[in-house]
Amino acid sequence: MIKNIIANFIGKFWSILSNFLFIPLYIHYLGFESYSIISFTLVIAGLMAILDGGLSATLSREFSRIDNSHSEKIRIFKTLETTYFLIIGVSILVVFSLSGIIANEWLNLKIFDTDKVSFFLKIISFDIGFQLLFRFYMGGLLGLEKQVQANMYQVGWGILRNGLVVIAIIIVPTLEIFFVWQTISTILFTLLIGLSLRKSITGHFQINFQLEKLVFKRVWRFAGGMLLISLVGSLNTQMDKLAISNLLPIESLGYYTLAVSLAMGIIVLVNPISIALLPKFTALYSAEKNEEAYSLFYKINILVSILIFSITVIMAIFAKELVWIWTGNPSIAEKVYVYIPIIAMSVAMLSLAMIPYTIAIANGYTELNNLIGIISLIFILPGYWLATKYYGAIGVAYVYCIVQTLSTLIYIYFINKKFLNTKSVLKVLFVKQILFPLIVSLSIALVFSFIPDWISQNRIYAFIWIAIAACFTFVFTILLLVPFSDLKRIARVRTFKII
Repeated sequence: MIKNIIANFIGKFWSILSNFLFIPLYIHYLGFESYSIISFTLVIAGLMAILDGGLSATLSREFSRIDNSHSEKIRIFKTLETTYFLIIGVSILVVFSLSGIIANEWLNLKIFDTDKVSFFLKIISFDIGFQLLFRFYMGGLLGLEKQVQANMYQVGWGILRNGLVVIAIIIVPTLEIFFVWQTISTILFTLLIGLSLRKSITGHFQINFQLEKLVFKRVWRFAGGMLLISLVGSLNTQMDKLAISNLLPIESLGYYTLAVSLAMGIIVLVNPISIALLPKFTALYSAEKNEEAYSLFYKINILVSILIFSITVIMAIFAKELVWIWTGNPSIAEKVYVYIPIIAMSVAMLSLAMIPYTIAIANGYTELNNLIGIISLIFILPGYWLATKYYGAIGVAYVYCIVQTLSTLIYIYFINKKFLNTKSVLKVLFVKQILFPLIVSLSIALVFSFIPDWISQNRIYAFIWIAIAACFTFVFTILLLVPFSDLKRIARVRTFKII
């Protein structure tokens, strides 16, 4: 499992690195309003992820189950893949046909004319469709615990799609070239990963279109729950950006999205652990080894909580410096940094729910996610629009933070009651594994909050100072909150060896 976690960290670390490396280059060569258009296409991609229908998670879960025979896995794969081909057709058709309406009726544009933006959306409709299929195949590889291979494809796709496109826009700095390059890159890597998964599961590269009622009967409940999670999750995570893109100038979306991109580094650090744990938890619960699952959860969760809050408090304290280091543009840093402490805390709370969410998915339980998500929509749908109208993008950030914090605390409480049998959720989880890591990490980080002038004037020196602050915060919080006996087991890698 260590190998899988490392592979997932490399894959997700690339996501962080690509943000830091390439977003400033996109802004430099294409201009900030062009970056704002790119940000909006990401919102569209996030909304279209609803069409996944929970099939990627379903495929991953079914491949992870030890009680599924190989022939049964092949039947499931063929049926879900055939279904997915229909899904990407619908995805492409929806974005392509609505591109004119979105450009003319929704966005608040200044530089770009609506016809050009409509053309951009037509191009990315194919990129979005094949991204969905790419993630479906990736879910299959992860379910087979071929996480090293899956992350190799993800990193390769990211290098070609998000990295080498910089060369193209240096030569021809237009959004047409940017979107065409990204679309071709996505189609190419989708074909490659699809061939790899098909070879792994069926033994050949041939596509067999197949729809079996028995497969749908078996997976519909879990897939339906995941579909509702996807629907509610997409709305919850994209409605803030939709409100900003509709009510404020498109540049406001760009500034807000920059802050979100930086804060998402928190969840990117936790996601590899969650991905690596899902097959393990699924196997343990399907074999009714519940005590071993409990043990794994408590050992991992405290470390994840410390990691989350160590990074969050550093982001909050050094928000302006981080944006300046990242973009090299003091003007952009001045407009972006105010959002970061609020959004970073929102993302931290979302990240805290990821390991409990893995427990729920390993047990095929989706009802709570949907219930909380639907209730939160009742508040955010009017909340985002009212906050944007009266307070601008900062009001949206506060609404996001409040709703996410309350949702996470409620979710953690009920998941622990249902699957982990914690005797005192308040004391063990909320106090020891959430409140203490937050207070201790914040106290340590504040020691580094004063940056000497000779350091603050140099981006490299400032980055080194912040990196040292983050490392000290993480290490000393662990030393203060994790028992020495557990640290010894972690050092010997026994913490992760549950079997």
